[in-house]
Amino acid sequence: MICHNDPGPNNAVFSASGGGLVPVGLIDFDTAAPGEPLEDLGYMAWTWCVSSKYAGVSEGAVSGVGRQAAQVRLLADAYGLDAVSRAGLVDALVDRQERNARWWRSRLTGADDAGARRRTVERIDWSERERAFTVAHREVFAAALR
Repeated sequence: MICHNDPGPNNAVFSASGGGLVPVGLIDFDTAAPGEPLEDLGYMAWTWCVSSKYAGVSEGAVSGVGRQAAQVRLLADAYGLDAVSRAGLVDALVDRQERNARWWRSRLTGADDAGARRRTVERIDWSERERAFTVAHREVFAAALR
């Protein structure tokens, strides 16, 4: 299977529809390669359903996380995931967050100027915060996928 490997909102084309924006296409296939579809779906679940949407959600306020989990479930439903793949989706999501942090960490040595280094460190920190959030709420996401 050929996977996109970066199917996030930053690589989507949107069209105005009914007063909002609707994704209508995917661009930037420079990292497309053979892979596991669940890895792409884990990345999609992270970047479309979970990523930084918890700002302001206080500890114990599961309603925000519950909405995110419902979005992950909707993505899994739309993709037609079977029970086995659903059981692995949260792990795939966390794995992509870990891999993203590692990838950016490997770029630190090439970040010559202070601005590039700061942006790279910010991306590492973001990936690690996202992973910590997902792991802390793993059961909410897993329950939504059952």
